[in-house]
Amino acid sequence: MENSSIEVEIFGRQYTVRSDFPEEQVREVATYVDGKMREVAEGTNTVNTLHVAILTALSIAHEYLQVKVKKEEILQRIEEKAERLEEFIALKMG
Repeated sequence: MENSSIEVEIFGRQYTVRSDFPEEQVREVATYVDGKMREVAEGTNTVNTLHVAILTALSIAHEYLQVKVKKEEILQRIEEKAERLEEFIALKMG
């Protein structure tokens, strides 16, 4: 896939994003970031865009880490169940 330039708006400002990802995916990410920034701005008393951006980055990072931990827990449960299934099959075959 070739690198393309995509115009997006985040928090009232236009940005040109160069990406190898499909345009719809870039726009989805930009829309998500814009929504999170607006959510953070509504919940704080600051009009400082940099402050809102940093708080938004922290919020998104927190969400990401929660999802990462949940994924690791699910993978661990799958591994445990697979081991138990292998043991059960070995008992039935042996």
